[in-house]
Amino acid sequence: MADSNRQRLSPNLAAALVLIAVAAVVLLWQRPWQGEGTEPQVVSFPDDAAAVLTAQARTMTSATSAEQLADAFGRGDQARALGRTIWAAGRLLGVDDVTWRYVSGGDVATEDDGDGRAIFDLGWGSGSVKVTLRVEPRDDAFDVVAVTTADDAELPIWLAGRLSSREAGGVEVIRVDDGDRAADVEAMAKAALAAVDDVVGSVDGPLVVISPPSTQVAARLLGTPEANLVSIAAVSTSRDGRDGRLPDRVVVLNPEVFAGMDRRAAQIVMTHEATHVLVGGALASGAESWVVEGFADFVALHDDTADLSTSAGQILRQVRDDGAPTTLPSAQDFGSADHGLGAVYESAWLVFRMLGEKHGDAAVVDFYRAVIEGATVDDALRARLGESVASVTAQWRSYLTTLASDVLR
Repeated sequence: MADSNRQRLSPNLAAALVLIAVAAVVLLWQRPWQGEGTEPQVVSFPDDAAAVLTAQARTMTSATSAEQLADAFGRGDQARALGRTIWAAGRLLGVDDVTWRYVSGGDVATEDDGDGRAIFDLGWGSGSVKVTLRVEPRDDAFDVVAVTTADDAELPIWLAGRLSSREAGGVEVIRVDDGDRAADVEAMAKAALAAVDDVVGSVDGPLVVISPPSTQVAARLLGTPEANLVSIAAVSTSRDGRDGRLPDRVVVLNPEVFAGMDRRAAQIVMTHEATHVLVGGALASGAESWVVEGFADFVALHDDTADLSTSAGQILRQVRDDGAPTTLPSAQDFGSADHGLGAVYESAWLVFRMLGEKHGDAAVVDFYRAVIEGATVDDALRARLGESVASVTAQWRSYLTTLASDVLR
């Protein structure tokens, strides 16, 4: 009898269970945890999207403050924050007379969340670029929630995100959304400027280094697919007036590679790229690749104390195994990884190392400047060093062979 009583529910407990079951059914039916209006809502695009975006472009153009640009960008928090960020970045870089002009698009959903994309022409000062705005429809208007470049063009730095700047002693480091905090970019940029000045004597300053937060942002700034930056730590690039007061030539870091390097290697990369932007017009000169890249490493490695097995081990092992190259490095060699790109750079550097040992730094700098200013390599060698391409090639091949024998014993 006792066991039977333990298995039977009391009337009160039975009633409680019934109430719980009823409450659960009500909850499942009403679903109060979803809240009012949380069902996905499809917002229609304005009937005349082109007219709306044309008018919005005029409002964006006429903005004279951060709040006015925020109002022009839309009603939502994301759009307003983007407007304020772009205004602040533009002021930091001295970008003015900005004009936005609607071109096409924005009339249909192109994104999974219902947003659309509209093409705008963006102009300012001496710069211009075609941009794609991601637009979120709001029945009779749009929120502008993102800006990218159209057709993989370089993204102006002032459109890349929240900017901060530190400037001292001829160096300016601009961080995008706090940039790469894993590396002491400012200290390395100052060391690079000092190294270039020490070897070259005078530079075309200032040195501006852009520190983005990711490879994705770096690729957008450079107008290149992310895949192209997989093994590249930094790139010197000409900006062609895209960034207000900044010089045309800047260094853009790729944080996912740069921050992973040891301090010596990162400093060499920084000084190499600084040489490109600070000494003459190397980026736009059309000079032979071995001259441009070899000289940059000549400066970057000028006072390096590492053994040659470290700084030139790849090319010296190739020479030991297969003999010295028959010709100086070509543009095709620098454009291909098939032969080992590191070895190609090392071989170009060793040309300049050899010339520096024989003729001194000043003569090497004079030769380099002559080439950058338009002289042929052979003419510059004869005029500045009393050499020819043929004689330098022969000496370099012998130099490589001797080094490979001495260093890799």
